[in-house]
Amino acid sequence: MPATAVAVQTTPKTRRWLRWSGFLCASLSLAALVAHVLGWMAMPYFLEFFAVPAFLLLFALAAYARRVRAELFLNGLVVGSLAGLAATLVYDGARYVIHQTHLFGYSGFVPILMFGSWITGRPIESAAAAIAGWVYHYWNGVSFGIMYAMMLGRRHWLFGVGYGILMECFMLGLFPLFLRVSNRFDFIAVSMLGHLFYGAVLGAGVQRFGTR
Repeated sequence: MPATAVAVQTTPKTRRWLRWSGFLCASLSLAALVAHVLGWMAMPYFLEFFAVPAFLLLFALAAYARRVRAELFLNGLVVGSLAGLAATLVYDGARYVIHQTHLFGYSGFVPILMFGSWITGRPIESAAAAIAGWVYHYWNGVSFGIMYAMMLGRRHWLFGVGYGILMECFMLGLFPLFLRVSNRFDFIAVSMLGHLFYGAVLGAGVQRFGTR
């Protein structure tokens, strides 16, 4: 007689564990920047020893979640990733329009190249720094999307706007530690507009396609 497959069901405790694990894994790409700026650990080492393994662990968590039928976690992971990617594209598009129209005297793209230089050890003008910086930038954008979907889920899109404002406050506290800001108003205006767009798109995407 053929063996009957037994469906493994997820429990509330398992769902919470998966959600918090996913949030933690996603947050480590941002932690690499914080550790570097505060002098705790250079970014390339943090990425190699913590952030990249945590990113790969997300795939293992997804495989486990599929086995135990943790659909909410899987939905949060997929929707958060895609909404985060879309929000980052809009975020960059808004900043590009601002940059091209010369509305403000600050380019929001300079830090991306700085991150790439820190990661690769190459000059900020190099192609290697540009590639690494943009990859890291979109990695962060997707990670922020996963974190939002895991913790807030299918809330009203205005929660996403609030999330964007929280990201802006974090940026205003961290970036001046390594970035010389000559015009504070322009710096705040450009970054705030970008994060408002990011949060609105992220919140709308998770609200539309999320299941929790």
